Amino acid sequence: MLYVLPARDTVIFPGVLVPIFVGRPSTLKAIEIAATAEKRRIFVAAQKNPEEENPGPADVYDVGTVCEMLQMIRMPDGTMKLLLEGKERKRCRAYVLQDSMLTADLVSVPSGYVDNDRLEALRQEVLREFESYVTYHPRLPAELIQPVSAIKDPGLAADMIAAHMTLDVQRKQSLLECFRVDSRLELLLKYLISETEMLKLGREIHSKVQKEIDQNQREYFLREQLKAIQEELKIDDSPEAQDLRDRAAKSELPDYVRSKVESELKRMAKTPSMSPESTVIRNYVEWLLDVPWLKKSEERLDIDAAKKVLDANHYGLKRVKDRLLEYLAVRKLAGKSSRAQILCLVGPPGVGKTSLGKSVAQALGRRFVNFSLGGMRDEAEIRGHRRTYIGALPGRIVQKLKEAGCNNPVMLLDEVDKIGSDFRGDPASALLEVLDPEQNSHFTDHYLEVPVDLSDVLFITTANVSHTIPAPLLDRMDVIELSSYLPEEKYHIAKDHLLPRIYKESGLTKKDAVLSSAALKAVIADYSHESGVRELDRRLSTLFRKIARVALEREERGEAPRKVSIGVKDLAGYLGAPHRPDVRIPREPQTGLSVGLAWTAAGGDVLIIEAVKMPGKGELQLTGNLGKVMQESAMTALGFIKSHWRELTNQAEPKWGGVGLHLHVPEGAIPKDGPSAGITMAISLFSALSGAKYRPGYAMTGEISLRGDVLPIGGLREKTLAAKRYGIYNLFIPEANRADVEDMEPWIKQGVHYVFVSQAAQVFEEALEGGR
Repeated sequence: MLYVLPARDTVIFPGVLVPIFVGRPSTLKAIEIAATAEKRRIFVAAQKNPEEENPGPADVYDVGTVCEMLQMIRMPDGTMKLLLEGKERKRCRAYVLQDSMLTADLVSVPSGYVDNDRLEALRQEVLREFESYVTYHPRLPAELIQPVSAIKDPGLAADMIAAHMTLDVQRKQSLLECFRVDSRLELLLKYLISETEMLKLGREIHSKVQKEIDQNQREYFLREQLKAIQEELKIDDSPEAQDLRDRAAKSELPDYVRSKVESELKRMAKTPSMSPESTVIRNYVEWLLDVPWLKKSEERLDIDAAKKVLDANHYGLKRVKDRLLEYLAVRKLAGKSSRAQILCLVGPPGVGKTSLGKSVAQALGRRFVNFSLGGMRDEAEIRGHRRTYIGALPGRIVQKLKEAGCNNPVMLLDEVDKIGSDFRGDPASALLEVLDPEQNSHFTDHYLEVPVDLSDVLFITTANVSHTIPAPLLDRMDVIELSSYLPEEKYHIAKDHLLPRIYKESGLTKKDAVLSSAALKAVIADYSHESGVRELDRRLSTLFRKIARVALEREERGEAPRKVSIGVKDLAGYLGAPHRPDVRIPREPQTGLSVGLAWTAAGGDVLIIEAVKMPGKGELQLTGNLGKVMQESAMTALGFIKSHWRELTNQAEPKWGGVGLHLHVPEGAIPKDGPSAGITMAISLFSALSGAKYRPGYAMTGEISLRGDVLPIGGLREKTLAAKRYGIYNLFIPEANRADVEDMEPWIKQGVHYVFVSQAAQVFEEALEGGR
């Protein structure tokens, strides 16, 4: 049994001299007792937790080193300095606590040492790696390598090397617990390789940092010398400042901008070049010089040429083209005295709003820039960030001016109806200044801090719908509505614009493939159901890609090229079966059904509304994913029918408490809302209650009131086109929408019979067989 010295953060190996300080009273007492013994030995084991002040048997590792106390020196503060020499590693079978002192029952474990070639090879490999370790270690002297290399005993050499390595207690303890010499050497080699790699990496990082520090000191010294030379020669500017001053002298700048540039350059000259403020000033001055303050692109105000450009790039869109040509005419006659116009193109996707903006720029001879406002939530995207922020930049408006290189481009602001807002500000409010002709001549960007004249910029915005645009912003714009295309228009667009581009993109010519007119019309009717032409473009591209692949495969097989003629019957082989919308327009008189007209962001559509009567308790069940407004319209329609039953029909009034009604709008996965289906739902409900059959060939739209008034609706142009698309030419519409029909283009209302109604009773009279 030997007394135990629990060591904090220390592992002692056999054969190593280690000084250690002892301060715990219990340990000092154990040392004094052990010193009276003949061999003056004590068992040193590392603590598992160095923070433990009074370690017990469970707080000390089982494997330690039996050490001889060579020297004991009492210190003035009551502690003791010991010089210990490790003699032998042993395992403790049990720790015993006696009078607050630990004693250990020790047992020796055989090392399994056998002198063989493998052990010698391991020893030499460890020594080689230890030499590298000492070479890279900043605190180990090179003289250490020679005495360690002279140790022939592999176990003792391993212990000596482990004692000199900078390892944590856990890894040193793992080496101490390796009684087998070969296992100890292998683990030591692993630790040496790992630590050497870390030391190499540390030296590389240190060398790199030291090199950068030396370079910075050298640059600082040279700058100070240059500063002294400039002061001696009365030179105020640094080379960078002088370059910026030369640029400013060559640039066309307004007086207030030039004075700002000069002021900032003076600040830059007084600011140390190593200071971050110097970089901020330089970037700011560069932006001031990059903005095209007075540069203008030459404008072409030739009405005939502009008309030819618009006609060449776009088919139809007469109202839009006329509005743009009117703008050009006023611009040409009035010059600068004409008030700036902000145009807003509103229409469903794919009808050519963005490309129309490009055509306007081409017709005017101006440069074209655009960016999307969709999803924008940060006001700084428009006005820019203040210079106090790291990485600050001007807003998108100023950035696009720089990109255009002139102060009078055509700037298209896409998706203005999809602007968001949050805690970072409201971009729509920032656009009020940009799009207001009375204010945008002195638009102030937060980064530039000087007014920017936007009065010469022709702003064009695009949107799918206008009701989501904030009212103050909408009030500043001249709204031009683009309707969805008719099949005839799509045919001409595909023939004159889409097909020539698709031929070029697919690498084919008309000698390789020809699409017949009937096939093109079939693609429009059966494979693309949309307001615009994007889906049509994709379908035609798919068709010609398949033809190109077949042509290439024939060429690779060595077969002669063959011209492909595509007819209607060939389309299914290329595009699959036609995807016709399953809208079951009634062709025979039916009960409990009516056809309404709906407006969507993709254009107009036809709405089938069904109603059935059943025994119940007077309830009205509504299905079909209807919105709150549409549900209220259904309730209003039923309220009108109940209160005016005797006026609407001679049939006996139903016992409302014993009747249940179910109204359904098919395609329940699609959300539906709005008041314009009120009259349609009233017809379906009345037909279900009275048994009167709905006449085919009619469609209707209009909001209904409790008194039976038919109120005006919106989107009449799109709804008319939808009705014509489904072969319906008799439309009931509110009397208040007569002016909308008169303003409608003749080709839209051609062949359509409008029945203007102000009371629901008129619709009941004509839409149901037998009147009422």
